[in-house]
Amino acid sequence: MMKKKIKQALKPAVNVLLKVLMQGAKKYPGRVLFDENELALLRQALLSQNLFGPDGSMVAAFEKEFAVLYGAPYAVASTSGTAAIHTALGGLDLDGGDEIITAPITDLGTIIPILYQNCIPVFADIDETCQMDPEDIERKITPRTKAIVVVHLFGNACNMEKIVDVAKRHGIPLVEDCSQTHVTEYKGKYLGTWGDIGCYSFQQSKHMTTGDGGMTITFNKNYYERMKLFVDKGYARKGWGSRAYLFHAPNYRMNELTGAVGRAQIKKVKAVIEKRNAMGQLMTRLLQGIPGVTPIPGREGVNHSYWLYPFRLEGANLEVFCKEMISKGVYAMAGYTGKPIYLCTESLTAKKTYGNSQLPFTSRNVDKTYEYKEGLCPNAEKMLETLVCIPWNESWGEAGVQRAVDTIKQCLQKVTGKTVMSSASTPIPADTTPRAEEKMGGKKINVAIIGCGQIGRSHLDAYKQNPHIKLVACVDTDLSRAEQFARDAAGAKVYSTHQALLENESVQVASVCTVPSTHRQIVCDLLEAGVHVLCEKPLAMTVSEAQVMLAKAQEKNRLLITAFKLRFFEEVIKTKELLEKGTLGKILNIRLIFGGYMDMAGTWFVKKEISGGGVIMDNGPHAIDLIQYLFGEMDSVDTQALDAKNVGIEDTAKINFSLKSGVKGTIDVSWAAWVTPDHYLEIYGDEGAVFLDMKGITYKYKTWSEWKRVANKSGPAEGFNRQIDHFIEAVQKNRTSVIGSEAGLKAQKVIEAAYKSLAEKSKINVY
Repeated sequence: MMKKKIKQALKPAVNVLLKVLMQGAKKYPGRVLFDENELALLRQALLSQNLFGPDGSMVAAFEKEFAVLYGAPYAVASTSGTAAIHTALGGLDLDGGDEIITAPITDLGTIIPILYQNCIPVFADIDETCQMDPEDIERKITPRTKAIVVVHLFGNACNMEKIVDVAKRHGIPLVEDCSQTHVTEYKGKYLGTWGDIGCYSFQQSKHMTTGDGGMTITFNKNYYERMKLFVDKGYARKGWGSRAYLFHAPNYRMNELTGAVGRAQIKKVKAVIEKRNAMGQLMTRLLQGIPGVTPIPGREGVNHSYWLYPFRLEGANLEVFCKEMISKGVYAMAGYTGKPIYLCTESLTAKKTYGNSQLPFTSRNVDKTYEYKEGLCPNAEKMLETLVCIPWNESWGEAGVQRAVDTIKQCLQKVTGKTVMSSASTPIPADTTPRAEEKMGGKKINVAIIGCGQIGRSHLDAYKQNPHIKLVACVDTDLSRAEQFARDAAGAKVYSTHQALLENESVQVASVCTVPSTHRQIVCDLLEAGVHVLCEKPLAMTVSEAQVMLAKAQEKNRLLITAFKLRFFEEVIKTKELLEKGTLGKILNIRLIFGGYMDMAGTWFVKKEISGGGVIMDNGPHAIDLIQYLFGEMDSVDTQALDAKNVGIEDTAKINFSLKSGVKGTIDVSWAAWVTPDHYLEIYGDEGAVFLDMKGITYKYKTWSEWKRVANKSGPAEGFNRQIDHFIEAVQKNRTSVIGSEAGLKAQKVIEAAYKSLAEKSKINVY
C-alpha cells in the first residue's frame, strides 16, 4: 500500500520529466508523431523487464483497445501490415492453388501473403475512384476462388455494399486491406468492419504508426482463434504439454515496445483523420478549374482519410512534372506504383517464387496457366498513366495545401508552356452532382396520404424529403386536417374519402394512416385500383382480414408493406449487423420494453371496435416485428395484462415468448408507465450483450473490459425517411421490400395468439 501511495505521489513529477525529455521531438520538421504519451508507456514496458509480447501486458492491451475502437470482438497484433494480411489468410486456412481476387493497384505487401500461402492472385480491375470494381470482381470469380482481398486505396473506400453482396452470394470470405484507411468511415461503418476480416498497417507513413506493425480484426471467433495461433508459429502454449505446434505458421509476434507505442497512437488517430479530411477537401476545392488536373473522386458516403492525395494529370509528361514538383520542395509520385502490381514483381511475371518450382502456379491441383501481362486490368493500366500522388500529412495545415496547389500550377505552366488560371479566379460550382430526379429523367411518382393525423404527419414530412415523389392528394374525414396537409404539401388536393380520391386522381402510391378498423377496406380498394400501399400498423384487425389484403396484393401484383419503421432506425441497423456477424454468440435472452404514460381515455384507442384492442394491438406490432426481424419467428406466447388506468381495455401487458430457435424473451408494453428504462431492447448472448435506445447502442463483448457506446448520427425522423425512401425505391425498381409482404401478417398472428393466451390464461402456439 505504501509503495502504491509513493508511486501515485511521484506520478505528476514523472509526467513533467517525460514531457521535458520529449521537447526535442518538436525540432524535427513535418509530423510530430510521438510525445510524452508514448514515452510513458515505453517506460512502463521497460520497467516490466519483459519485452516479449505473449508474456507481457502491452500487446494484449493494444489488441483489446484496437478492437474496441473498431467495435470488433477480436484483434490480433503482428509485425507489419503485410503480416496482418498474411494472418488473415492464415485464419481462412486455404488450400494451395486456391485463387484470391485482389487489387491491381497496391503495394506488394498485399500480394506476398497470397503467394506465401501458396495461393494464386487474381486481379480485378478498378473504377473511376481507383478502387476495385465490384462487377469485375464478380466476373473474375471461378470455382477455385476462395477469398477476396479488397484494398482501400489512398484513404478512399471501395464500393463495399456491392462487394459484400457479391461475396455473400458466392459464399466467399471477404478480407479488407485497410493499410491506408485507418478509422475511415463509409456510410457510418469503419472500413475493416464490412467484411469478415480487416487488416491494418502501422508502418511509419500511416495515419497511426509504430514504425512497423500490423493488426487484424474479425467478428468471427473461429478465424480469431486460428489467427492468434498463426502469428505464433501455430504454438498452442496452454493445454497441449510442453511443445505443440498445431499447424504450419510463421512468427509474427509483436513485442511490448511496439504495443506500448500503439496504445498511445490509438488516442491520436481520430484527430489525425479529421485534419487530413479537412485538408483533402480544401485541396479538392483549390484544384477546381486547373486545366488537365482532375482530383480522384471520393466515393459517396466515405469520410475520406487522404493517406495520399491522388489526382489525374492530362496533357503533360508525368515524370517531368513530378521531378519539377520535387525540385520545388513538394514531393510527387508519377503513377503511384508506376505499373499495376502484377507487372512490378518477378514473383508474378516470371513466377520466381520458391527456387525453380514456380509454386503455387505448378501445384498439382492447378489445372490452368496464369499469365501476368499487360491488358489484364486495362482500366488500372490506363489510370496509372495519368495518376499523380502527393504524399502529405496532418502537419501541413491550410498554408501547406495552398503552397502545394500553387506549386502544381507553377510546374504545370513550366512543363506545358501554357498559362494556368488561378484557382482563386475560377468559380467553384456549389454542387455539380445531378439531382436525383434528373437521374430518373424527371418523372415522379404520384402519392396520396390517407389519414391526416399524427402518424400521417410523419409520412408527409418524410415524403417531402424524397425527390422522386409528387404528393397529389390528402384524404381525411376531417377536411380541415386534410387541408392543412395539402397546404404543407404545396398544392395537393383534398378529399374526404379514399373512393373520391380514386375517382379523381391518378395515384401510384398511397400511405394508409387511418384507424385499424378501416384498413382492410381502404387497402383492398387501393390495391384493386393498382396502387402500391404502405399501411400503418397493425395491418388489420384480425389474421383473416390480413390474409384477404395480402391475397389482393398478390392478385394485383402490387406492394403491400406494413409500416414497421423501427427496422430503419440506426440503432436497429447496427444491431442487425452485429447479430448477422454472430459476435454475440448464442442468444440467451431478449427483453423489449415499449412504455410511457399516455392519457388514452376518450380516444379511439380504447374503443375496441375501432382499434381492435389495447396496448397489445397498438404497441405490439412494432415490438413483435422487431423481435422477428432480428431473431426469427415466434413459436409460442404467454400473455398477462391489466387495465391499470381503468380505460376499459388493457393498457399494460407482458408477453413471454419462445422463438422457433428455442430462444426465450419478454415483451413489456404499457401506456401507464411513468418511468421507463433508458433503453428499449436488451439482448444477451454468451459472447456479448447489446442495449438499444433511440440515440444509439451500448454493447460489450466478453473479450472487452468495458462497454462501448456508439451514438446514432441521425434521429427517428431520419429513420422514418429511410422507410419511405425504401418503399419508393421498391416501387420504382419493382422489387421486394426488405420488410416483405408477409411481415404484417406474421405480426398479426402473434397478436392474435397473445390475445388468445390472455383469454385462456395459458401458453398459446402461434402457428
